[in-house]
Amino acid sequence: MRRQILARIPLLLGALLLGALVYLTPFLREAIAMLATTVQDSFVDFRSGVQEGLDAYFKQAETIARLKAREKRLTVALTRCKADAAAYRALRRGGGVQDDTNVTAIPVRALGYARPGNFQRIWLEPFAGFSPVRDRGALRNGKAVGIVVPEKGRPMVLLAGDPACSFAVYVGKVRAPGIAMGKDAKHMTVKYIPEWMRIAVGDMVVTSGLDRIFPPGMPVGKVIGIRKMQGFKNAEIELFGDTLHPDFIWVVWRG
Repeated sequence: MRRQILARIPLLLGALLLGALVYLTPFLREAIAMLATTVQDSFVDFRSGVQEGLDAYFKQAETIARLKAREKRLTVALTRCKADAAAYRALRRGGGVQDDTNVTAIPVRALGYARPGNFQRIWLEPFAGFSPVRDRGALRNGKAVGIVVPEKGRPMVLLAGDPACSFAVYVGKVRAPGIAMGKDAKHMTVKYIPEWMRIAVGDMVVTSGLDRIFPPGMPVGKVIGIRKMQGFKNAEIELFGDTLHPDFIWVVWRG
């Protein structure tokens, strides 16, 4: 009898378990469904968060790259502006003709040497007011450094060191007249100074303006030597202006 009861216990437990499953199945299904929904929602939120993070990262990277490119362009533009401003200031200083309203002065760019090996003859770019029959004065930093002459219909500057360069000057406080003629890149010779006029080493030499090439009073150089000639004096002068780096020349003439 006892053995029969023990033998039926597994059957009874199975029946109870089956009944419990039948009774609890709707609740399990609902719990499993809720769990699945929660997991799905969490996954969707997680994926959306990851996508938003990636989008924000790539957008930020694009923004940074765009800003860097803009910074580079602005840096280049700023550098050019600074260079242009420096060139403009140099040009403003280079003219040196402000007091005489009858004088026109414009900066003209040097194009290149007219003759190989001759640093005192430079082609200039064409400019308004160029005359094929009239010489013009040439200045650098307010100092007389040569004359602009027509050569084959083009403007060419004969710098002060060229023997063909000549213009009228005054020497010293007595304003002794003479003609300055080119000697080398740093020197000129003032010829035909009246013998009786007293000049001395150290005297300043300026343009006289009487040849209408320069306005009067433009600095040329200073006397470093004097020689007596037949009825005249010659004065060797050291130039104030730079004739070896004529990137820009101020061309001047009277109106």
